[in-house]
Amino acid sequence: MPRKPVPMMRTSRGGGAITQVAEERIAALAIEFIAFCFQRRSVEWPQLYDEMCYVAGNRLYKGLGYDELREAGLDFTLSGLARTSRVAAEVTRSMRREALAS
Repeated sequence: MPRKPVPMMRTSRGGGAITQVAEERIAALAIEFIAFCFQRRSVEWPQLYDEMCYVAGNRLYKGLGYDELREAGLDFTLSGLARTSRVAAEVTRSMRREALAS
């Protein structure tokens, strides 16, 4: 019988308080952020990156900025850009598929 994966926990320091957030929720937050940015401006990479930076810089999505999004797995730095680009491409591809199916 296959075992259920045990959710990993990550410590987050939001507003001075330390909280534990399930790893699945962190991934979901990153996906929701990308979807929010793509809904605001349906463009391809690198214009989507510009929109994501604008949204993060102005904390337009749930008050989250660069630091909180980095904790959620979205790194806007040069070293993290390749991974962020891949995640964004998958999220936008999925959103386009869903739009065509409906």
